[in-house]
Amino acid sequence: MNKLSANTFRFERKFVIPPDSTNYVEHIVKQNTAIFTETFSPRFVNNIYFDTQSFQFFNENIDGVSLRKKIRIRWYGNLDGEVQNPILEFKQKSGLLGIKRYYPLDGFELGKIFNPGFFSNLFGKSSLELFDKELLLSLTPTLINRYHRKYFQSMDQKFRITLDSDLEFFPVSSPNHFHERQLRNPFYMIMELKYDKTYQTEASDVTQQFLFRVSKNSKYVRGVSMLYDLGEHY
Repeated sequence: MNKLSANTFRFERKFVIPPDSTNYVEHIVKQNTAIFTETFSPRFVNNIYFDTQSFQFFNENIDGVSLRKKIRIRWYGNLDGEVQNPILEFKQKSGLLGIKRYYPLDGFELGKIFNPGFFSNLFGKSSLELFDKELLLSLTPTLINRYHRKYFQSMDQKFRITLDSDLEFFPVSSPNHFHERQLRNPFYMIMELKYDKTYQTEASDVTQQFLFRVSKNSKYVRGVSMLYDLGEHY
């Protein structure tokens, strides 16, 4: 199994959309002079996040550490049942710039993630580098989240926008608590503008046309804060 991609560093600028603006945010996107149009069919995004026992990745985000990481398994479509075409992502952040490494994993049944040794077996069967396997085996799954995503791209293909809504968060403790402790945030929407660092100057022309403020925001931090009662850190 080989690495799928190693993108260059790119900016990811996030905008929290107020509840009273969610109904017309798509109109604002499409009215931008960069001429954004939908590029993919909307779909649900599902993630299993990993962290240390002491929530190191969570705390680094809260503390504003410049160099920080996220590690997750991502797949699309249904949450329950058979997970098809899951992707392991290593996301590295350096300030406002981010880069990802992608690796395909074998499909699995979501209910089996609670079985002892499941993830060590899943990662052990992969052809990940040894140092990545060792890192993963030192971590624990902490959160599952799910949201509905729409995709837009500018006419010159320099800028991409995603709109995420209908957020749901689930603990990864036991199958009995999985749906019992489910948390929803139906009025919360995140718009994210993504572009290569070489387009930073042009990006200001795009962002100044939005009515929303750029905001530091992490779905992982929000979910962990809510599920583990760690305060309001978003």
